[in-house]
Amino acid sequence: MRKKSQEGVTLIVVLLFLMLITLVGVIAVKRSTTDLKVATADQIDTFLLNSSDSGNKRIEKIFDNDEDQDYKDAVIKGSGMFGYYLSEAGSANRNDQYIFCYNPRQGSFAKLNQASIVKPNGSTVLTTGNGYCDISKADSYASARSNVVTQINITRPSKAVVGQGNFKSVTQGSGIQANEPSNESAVFNIHSTSILPSLSNANKQAINDCLKKPIAPNDGTTKSLDECMKDAGIPSKTLVQQAYVKNVVKNTVCYGFGVGDGKIDEDCQKLVGIDVNGNRKTAANN
Repeated sequence: MRKKSQEGVTLIVVLLFLMLITLVGVIAVKRSTTDLKVATADQIDTFLLNSSDSGNKRIEKIFDNDEDQDYKDAVIKGSGMFGYYLSEAGSANRNDQYIFCYNPRQGSFAKLNQASIVKPNGSTVLTTGNGYCDISKADSYASARSNVVTQINITRPSKAVVGQGNFKSVTQGSGIQANEPSNESAVFNIHSTSILPSLSNANKQAINDCLKKPIAPNDGTTKSLDECMKDAGIPSKTLVQQAYVKNVVKNTVCYGFGVGDGKIDEDCQKLVGIDVNGNRKTAANN
């Protein structure tokens, strides 16, 4: 009788040990799965951040050389991504959103025929091309592997930017004149949004529709790009950068009265369109 009782106790102990081992194994598997998910999410976040940052660095590079064609297209021309806000109509263009799809493999960068311009609520101002990324097109991807899409949105806010400091926005080399647009240095907000379409369960049309949402709608009803991405479960990362573009006035003396040989400076000849003696250039003497 005692032997049978001891056998029963042994069986119970063995079962307890089996349950304990099984429980420890389940906990270990769950922890490994959680660690894997955390690591994967971190890798995705870093990948998207690097892609968005790459677009911003490309924009920064434009200002490294003001003789470069990209600089002239972006800033000097009134239709460029910054020139659009710096033209004579610039004060009326504020808060408009200049949108283009970032592709470092293209020779040109963010020209007007590759952009879309919309109001804060998303209504179209100008679309000479199609600035929105389209995940069904290979040239909308930031790399030849067609994995990440980066769309860049640029705007010049109409309200004063917090933290600029006293007189920071005043044109260098000029006096202070109230309500004078040409006397104000420009501040731009740059939103670079990167997504990984392949990791989303949303269909292509839904993703493309989200890419057409404005960054910061001001009507209280329109869904923003970030909100749309979140609701659709699309892995995305938006990097926001503020670009402060200095406005510097350079004065050139074209003719120093009573000084030198009395000839017009060569730089002024090109600037004003006159010859060395101050006469207006014509088609005949050009």
